[in-house]
Amino acid sequence: MNTIRLALTTFFSLIVLLGSSQYNFDYGIKLGATNYLGDIGGQEKTRRDFIMDMKLSQTQWVFGGYARYKFLPVLAGNVSVNYGRIKGDDALSSNKGRNTRNLRFRNNILEISAKAEYYIYEANDIGGRGRYMLDLKTYAHLGISGFNHNPKGSFDGSSWTALQPLQTEGISYSKWQIGIPIGAGVFFTYKNKHRFGWDFTWTITFTDYLDDISTVFYQGPLDGDIGNQSGLTNADEQFLANFDVGQKRGDPSHKDNYMFTTFSYGYLIRGQNSFYRKSYKLKRTKKKTARKVRAKF
Repeated sequence: MNTIRLALTTFFSLIVLLGSSQYNFDYGIKLGATNYLGDIGGQEKTRRDFIMDMKLSQTQWVFGGYARYKFLPVLAGNVSVNYGRIKGDDALSSNKGRNTRNLRFRNNILEISAKAEYYIYEANDIGGRGRYMLDLKTYAHLGISGFNHNPKGSFDGSSWTALQPLQTEGISYSKWQIGIPIGAGVFFTYKNKHRFGWDFTWTITFTDYLDDISTVFYQGPLDGDIGNQSGLTNADEQFLANFDVGQKRGDPSHKDNYMFTTFSYGYLIRGQNSFYRKSYKLKRTKKKTARKVRAKF
């Protein structure tokens, strides 16, 4: 709870700081789906990169908030806080070795990210009616994120146990990690106030323990340990030798990655700067003052 409180405090402090500038600022909420690429799940072959090894049935949820600040006509900064879950299960893989390994995990991730958005294409007056009621922007983004994660394992998928304290591979790793988020998105602005967007973010991490699997087995298949559940399968004893102490458990040559795809709603704070006036054709009007006339008596 202290971690979540710290993340929310940081996020809302940034909103107050950026919003006070009245430059070109919007903030909002988002909701979407997650998935991951790691050592659990996958197809019949060994690990493949990007989305080819994902299991859509293991898609989970994510929600969060964001604040966007426009520095230049083509460049903005985006700070966001996201909370989501990733999940995987060897039982869903078509790889016989992973089926017999018989591991499963889920992991809740709390992420704070800062990204630069570069606008690729924009249309300030969709429909060309001169009313500027609806505009569109597409962008690519790149940044850095810090996240807290806590992988959990299960024997049956009903009750879950935190795995990091157990050191299932005899290795201690940190729950705090750094990632590189990269992706693209699009948003519409309606009546200069309301923004509706979609965003895809792929986060490259520097850890191989989002699923608590990386190197070799630390416990044997018959030890009854949550880190080696191959002894609970129907495989013959000769095949189980492949899952004994010191045998391959994961692939340390590839780090784990995760993805968020979200839909968002935001509210735009209108500034009086030249960039905003150029985008939305706003004009300042001088305040008219009445001329005082003194009556003569």
